[in-house]
Amino acid sequence: MWTINRFPGLWLLPALLPVILMTVYPIGHALWTSLHEVMILFPGEPFVGLRNYERVVASNYFQDALRNSLVFTLFAAPSVVILGTLIALFLQRRFFGSQVVRSIVLLPWVLPGAISAVLWVWVFHPSFGILNGIMRDLGLIEGSILWLTNPRTALMAVTFAHVWTQIPFAVVLMMAALSTINSETLEAAAIDCRNPLKRFRYIIFPEIKAMIVVLLVYNALTAFTSYDLVYAMTGGGPGTATTLLSFQIWRESFSMYDFGAGSAVAFIVVVISAVLIVAITRALPSDLFASD
Repeated sequence: MWTINRFPGLWLLPALLPVILMTVYPIGHALWTSLHEVMILFPGEPFVGLRNYERVVASNYFQDALRNSLVFTLFAAPSVVILGTLIALFLQRRFFGSQVVRSIVLLPWVLPGAISAVLWVWVFHPSFGILNGIMRDLGLIEGSILWLTNPRTALMAVTFAHVWTQIPFAVVLMMAALSTINSETLEAAAIDCRNPLKRFRYIIFPEIKAMIVVLLVYNALTAFTSYDLVYAMTGGGPGTATTLLSFQIWRESFSMYDFGAGSAVAFIVVVISAVLIVAITRALPSDLFASD
């Protein structure tokens, strides 16, 4: 008699089905579309092979978007992990109003990306922005800095805003990781080792290193595929100063109505994201996930 126990792999189907529907199928469909000429204005979907990839990769727009995405990710992902860890270490301590501070820290996480973008547009406003106002009061500048309309500062401003929105999630996960450390171990370390840097390196870091890797990979992917914040703050400008690959996907698909080219960029993003994950994990020590 046939039973499911004869094929134990079938027990994985309930877990694999959502993964296939939400991940494998969209990626496969994007690959299929990228190999065809799919344009709303023209009927038919003829097979064109790698022509979409050749046209996209050869464009200066793609090259600018790729460079901006890599720079954006390189600065944003480590910044979120480092700042999230430092804030989590601070919030682990009990002090007056600590619960209120924890709630305030989580505020950027619950705000939609569009609302966060509007807030930061006002922060960086050249005439009424709080950042220029503070710098003028401190005597650091006399006029105004055009943060979002200057190609030299626009990407930096957007990166700063992105880091602000992602820090709360990193803080939550790092606080969860820190809560697993034995309190007696921390107390003994505080007595035996007065140097906080050595205490973090030899006592705390070995316990939270796996979570740091998870956060680094997650934030690298989040930064590399970021879209809503950049779109709402700068629209990819000035020029292509803040154009990311995710923005080019939108531009090719919903502005140029060329879904074949948009899917080609999307599949390139998938491949680069996979390479980033492998590169990050292989660059780390082999015993990182080993239990002490």
